[in-house]
Amino acid sequence: MKNRHRLYKLLLMFGVLFALAVPSLIVGQKTIEAEKPTKEDQTQLRGLPLNNSERTGDFDMMLEARLMRVIVPHSPTLYFNDKGRERGIEADLLRDFETYINKKYKKKLHNRPLTMVIVPETRDKLLTDVAKGLFDIAAGNITVTEERLKIVDFVSPEQIPDVSEILVTGPKSPPVSNLDDLSGKTIHVRRSTSFYDSLMSLNQRFAREKKKQVDILPIPDALESEDMMEMLNAGLFEFIIVDDWLAKLWAPVLPKIKIRDDIVFRSGGRIGWAIRKNSPMLEAELRDFNKKYLKKQGIIAYKLQQYNKRIYRLKNPTATASWKRFEKTLALFKKYGQKYQFDPLMLAAQGYQESTLDQNKRSEIGAIGIMQIMPYTGDEMDVGDIKVTEHNIHAGAKYMNQLMTRYFPDANFDDENRTLFAFASYNAGPTKISRMRELAEERGLNPNMWFNNVEVVTAQKIGIQTTTYVRNIYKYYAAYKLMLDAQEKQKKAREQLVPGTNQ
Repeated sequence: MKNRHRLYKLLLMFGVLFALAVPSLIVGQKTIEAEKPTKEDQTQLRGLPLNNSERTGDFDMMLEARLMRVIVPHSPTLYFNDKGRERGIEADLLRDFETYINKKYKKKLHNRPLTMVIVPETRDKLLTDVAKGLFDIAAGNITVTEERLKIVDFVSPEQIPDVSEILVTGPKSPPVSNLDDLSGKTIHVRRSTSFYDSLMSLNQRFAREKKKQVDILPIPDALESEDMMEMLNAGLFEFIIVDDWLAKLWAPVLPKIKIRDDIVFRSGGRIGWAIRKNSPMLEAELRDFNKKYLKKQGIIAYKLQQYNKRIYRLKNPTATASWKRFEKTLALFKKYGQKYQFDPLMLAAQGYQESTLDQNKRSEIGAIGIMQIMPYTGDEMDVGDIKVTEHNIHAGAKYMNQLMTRYFPDANFDDENRTLFAFASYNAGPTKISRMRELAEERGLNPNMWFNNVEVVTAQKIGIQTTTYVRNIYKYYAAYKLMLDAQEKQKKAREQLVPGTNQ
């Protein structure tokens, strides 16, 4: 109880509203085309106008236009959307800021309130898009650095405590006692984060001291720190770097990670919302909001009770038994991935999501095998007995290809997005996903890109089941790719020592 009180106090100091991750649901093929739209589904989606263009004015122009544009990362802690309802720390704070502004300027706005549009994107775009004038605020636990201050300004309230970037270890981490012990070790990190800059600084020191540098392995920007902590907990990584407050928030529900707040990469860090340079009026409004609203303790304590602590514990697709199943089936995924133009590792990741690659698995509704194929779908695919591993994988790949060719013949997908849209259609049904693409295009989003585009509309209109399904597969895909890359590195290293060996 004491620890929980301490955690809540930390969140209160941050001026944040508590939200934990969305539960991931393992679901196979599901016929949901006939579902009736709910009232939520029928509501008008918030979205940027189609002609959203660069606009570099200050708060007075936002007030006049009745529009404030905010860019955030898609994060299970900071911002996510479930059937039109925005959730997460930043979602709550931003909507509170919107309400605060509309109350403050009610007379001036003449019953035409300012609308805040929140758009999730990957972190590599947050600051640059604000600087360009495509957005007015970037929010999402962004650390203030000297390099970033060259691009944007930050509003970082005094009541928010300093943040430290700390090492987080998992069940597969070798023992370390200090930063110097990381010499020669492997750390996974996203390039767009301040963590990457901290690692580069550490490597510069190691180079001066003639020590082995840290082997930095970049992670796709589509994965957030929470995703990486889940993967670390599952034993997929050795080391990652996380802001201390976020690591402490997640540690209770990720029992295999260990917070190493004794190994610090950057201390005394400040986090805040980023705004364009030369925006004194917007800065003043944010500071006024921080001073007059965020310090009111009763608000956050009440809303803390509204969130359920739910989190999906990511399984480890490279654990011994699962990895053996993967190795046994990889040739089949390659065979049918090539036949139907899908990335074999993506197909394998989907198989893991569906069944942990267990051909003996049967669902309550009768789905069979690795790809959880329904018997009637197997009959339609006409590839053989789906109780046989090869035919099961063949049927799954052929079915997804059929979905793409029949329902998306004119789509301009690249290879990765073709596979991601196939997964979404496999889960939610192709008719619904086709409609989501249309809605995305109406909102000025890219109908041929899944992450942070059609994914956003799908979360709002269909719900988190489909978006979480696709994201989980992407995590498993990353795990497989990293493992195979590591094996390839080891193989090359052995060949350098003993030319010609393949042992």
